[in-house]
Amino acid sequence: GELIFPYTEIGVRFASNIFLALTVFSLFKLTKHIEDKFLFVLLLIMFPLITLSGIFALPDAGLMLFSTLYFHQLKNYLNNRSLKNSIILAVVISLMFYSKYHGLLVVLLTVLGMPKIVKERTFWLTAGLVVIFYLPHMYWQFENDFLTFKFHLFGRREKHFNISNILDYAVGQWLLMGFLNFALFAKVIKLKSLSDPFKRILWFNSFGFIIFLFLMSFRNQIEANWTITAAISMLILGSYYVDKYKKYIYWFTIPSVLFLCLTRLPLLAPTAFLNFNKKDNRINEIVGWKNDRIPYIKRLCEKRILVGDSYQITSKLAFYLKEPRIPALHLGSRESQYSLLKLQNNIKPTDRICYFTSKSKDPNAIKIETNFKDPVYLSINTSLEELAKLYETTYEEIIRK
Repeated sequence: GELIFPYTEIGVRFASNIFLALTVFSLFKLTKHIEDKFLFVLLLIMFPLITLSGIFALPDAGLMLFSTLYFHQLKNYLNNRSLKNSIILAVVISLMFYSKYHGLLVVLLTVLGMPKIVKERTFWLTAGLVVIFYLPHMYWQFENDFLTFKFHLFGRREKHFNISNILDYAVGQWLLMGFLNFALFAKVIKLKSLSDPFKRILWFNSFGFIIFLFLMSFRNQIEANWTITAAISMLILGSYYVDKYKKYIYWFTIPSVLFLCLTRLPLLAPTAFLNFNKKDNRINEIVGWKNDRIPYIKRLCEKRILVGDSYQITSKLAFYLKEPRIPALHLGSRESQYSLLKLQNNIKPTDRICYFTSKSKDPNAIKIETNFKDPVYLSINTSLEELAKLYETTYEEIIRK
């Protein structure tokens, strides 16, 4: 996207929108048994999580596409467990894993939905090929001390019980998976009535995924978009029943259409919504950087080297200033891909820098309000050596990270 539309908002989201278009096309092919094609459109609208995915540049867009292709190829494999179908299935599973680690849960839930599949020789052939196709990533993990595995297992926020995590997850799913979908699908699609192996696998991937993450919400924050594969499987499963329950589909689509319209209003005129809930308005995370904060930062920092702390701040600076070489130090934040880039290695200990962070220890730092969560603090004339003393570390340690 950046190669085609460099440093533009459409460039950031270009791939996500292509993935969304391919997902919809694949779902249309996979649900060709629906007699009334307009019902497919209504069924798709019932899942805002799918239709909104093109707006956000997230790895979930890739996971959404390849999980759709996975269910498509899995159906082919169950109908004909040939060598060809086994190899194609292995390729699709590998791409799903490369998109996001959540793909592993999709495969595990598939096995739970059809335990007999592990007795098939072709199943183990597929599993063996996936291991081979995934070896480059495992080698990369080994070369980088299993950095991302450690991050996902131990580097996220402190794990503890918080009722707001559970409520946020429940409300988020109620909105993004469709207002009334759970009630409808639980009524018309009961597990004990599903004798078809493919439908049972879809049921386990729909409700099993949601239940698993609900249990996880008791110990950590869950992002609403993590259930994208459950939305895909639930849509495919529901497609077998829409012709029979079309009256319900028509009524259930209405709140989803209203929700999609409401969520798109801020995108059409974002500045009109800036003063709405001003203390915690996510629109402020985007609007105002290009025209207000970036020019202000350039005046303050003059010709000094720009350095960020977290990837959120650093990536905004890099994008709007069109300068990809800005480092992130992670002195007060969790690590990210910037830990691998090590862009700070080119900065000398005494070079004068401008340092941006949301958790400053500098009493002279300038506060820049974002009106969304934490403000940005700016130390306009410091150095890596001075920051090392302030954060009780060393220049050598900062470079090592």
